[in-house]
Amino acid sequence: MRLFKNISLQQLWTGAADTFRNYPFVLLSAFLGTAAAIYRIELPFEEQDQYPQLEKLMLVSALGLILSFDLELLVRRYKMRLGKRVALWLVGLVLLILYYWLLESPVEEKQFLRFLMLLLALHLAASYVMFLNRREENAFWQFNKVLFLRILTAALYSAVLFVGIAVAVVALDQLFSVEVPDDIYPELWVFMVGVFNTWFFLAGVPTHVQELEQTHLYPKGLKVFTQFVLLPLVSLYLLILYAYFGKILVQWEWPEGWVSVLVLCFAIAGILSLLLIHPIRFEQGNNWIRIYARWFYRALFPLLILLVLAIWRRISEYGITEQRYVVLALAFWLLCTALYFLLSRSKNIKFIPVTLSLVAVLAAFGPFNAFLVSERSQVNRLDELLQQSEVLVGGQVQPQHPQVNEQIEQEVSSIVDYLARYHDFEELEPWFQQDLDSALAVATDSLDNRWAKRFEQRNVVMNLLHMEYRTAYVSGGEQYLYFTSMEGAGARIPLDIRGYDYAFLYFDEGGPEGEREVSKTSFELDGKAFEVSLDKERGKLIFRTESETLQLDLLAVVKELEKKQQQYQQEQADMTFVVTGADAQVKVVLHELQAIKKEGYRLSNVRGHLFVRLGEQNN
Repeated sequence: MRLFKNISLQQLWTGAADTFRNYPFVLLSAFLGTAAAIYRIELPFEEQDQYPQLEKLMLVSALGLILSFDLELLVRRYKMRLGKRVALWLVGLVLLILYYWLLESPVEEKQFLRFLMLLLALHLAASYVMFLNRREENAFWQFNKVLFLRILTAALYSAVLFVGIAVAVVALDQLFSVEVPDDIYPELWVFMVGVFNTWFFLAGVPTHVQELEQTHLYPKGLKVFTQFVLLPLVSLYLLILYAYFGKILVQWEWPEGWVSVLVLCFAIAGILSLLLIHPIRFEQGNNWIRIYARWFYRALFPLLILLVLAIWRRISEYGITEQRYVVLALAFWLLCTALYFLLSRSKNIKFIPVTLSLVAVLAAFGPFNAFLVSERSQVNRLDELLQQSEVLVGGQVQPQHPQVNEQIEQEVSSIVDYLARYHDFEELEPWFQQDLDSALAVATDSLDNRWAKRFEQRNVVMNLLHMEYRTAYVSGGEQYLYFTSMEGAGARIPLDIRGYDYAFLYFDEGGPEGEREVSKTSFELDGKAFEVSLDKERGKLIFRTESETLQLDLLAVVKELEKKQQQYQQEQADMTFVVTGADAQVKVVLHELQAIKKEGYRLSNVRGHLFVRLGEQNN
């Protein structure tokens, strides 16, 4: 009872109300984004593309949340009156409305990547926006320490509450037979992350800079975490990377592209550890911190060379993409950071978030941003490949050109696929005698799904190049073939079940089970055994009743679909088959069909609906 006496609902309500008054637009953005996400979850999957404004609203709300937070920190720091505060709100609101208006419907991958860069820049700005033109380094560190711990605490509370409430909902379902919709769990998670987590975090944000500057509290747990968790990881990464660097020098070979991930992990963990122990670097007995700081940045230089070599190899072979641009930008930023902390006398830790946010903004919106540079690189690479194959002569695509070998055809397919996903084909327009925009519009106007449109655009361009689309190769010269009838308008076409007694979903995917040569699934229909098996090696979908065996040759289906030169999206009618026997008839509506091509064909993934009719008159 004493525990409940110590809990004041009035105090909780007052604290929540004060937080809302301090950060009204932050919480309103959280409410709006959460509501949009929950509404989208309620929609059937095949209808979500009909409401692109929900996705746009979620992105704008996420930006509005952090932008409003940054603006409120400015208000607190400079003690702005209500008039200036309202003016900042209006500026932020205008920027968000403009961003919403500029976003395309639906949101393309390029726009989503730009959104992530902007979101990163705004999050980083929150760490230093209260300390512009000021040297209050201790206050800066203390402020970000509180934010860091508050983020962890809010995440812990949100996760525990979600699990607790979810278990309670399951208990109602299991013990009292209360019907609980499946959507309640993702909706509950969205609410916890969007509303509760945000509100809880904001309640603990410090705003008095002068008090922070005079505060010298350092949690012992941070030192323990850094010294016994982060630093051992940094040392482990360092040993692995230097051993690999030695291997490269001995064998004189190019580094693997994956090494860039490990170098970035090493740099992030090392810089984070330095930031966490920054305030105690001059305390007695902590000489090791200053030694670690000096040698960390020196040890980073050879690894940056390794990073640049690894990514440059990929760029020299396949050109620049947004992902490779980001790696190069981070390598340049790490170089500047290492030089600053080695050569500068001040060594102000604000340099890290300020410069990284600047890199993020320039990568998203600068004159040489990631998207512009990547598109130019890929178009130039496509130009070289087509000229090399004599497909492009004098700046014009030739209707009749020599046979293009498979490797170049695959590389061209990869570039065209990339342009369809991330950009457009405006740069290719002068290459064709036909009006490319009109050809693309005619092919995609009837499609209302973004993926289907991209696939069809890619197919149109490949046809105009008079080349066959070839999917990407993996190790050993394998080629993945993938077909689906679930994209676009076809996803909403009702399935005809007339004349059948049973219907069920069938799927056989990869993984430990999917690797078996023959997988089997058994059912009981009308008290009789009915077995479905997939022989991946022979490519047969086999149906067994007590009296007969029926087969559908899926490899023949794959080969027929491959001839159409239209990967991915297929008409439902082209993926629907009926197998008839004396005592049973099975209708197969394939939703997904995937195979691996290497010398021969092998099935890897089958998903679809099966409709079964049992009886003697099936012909």
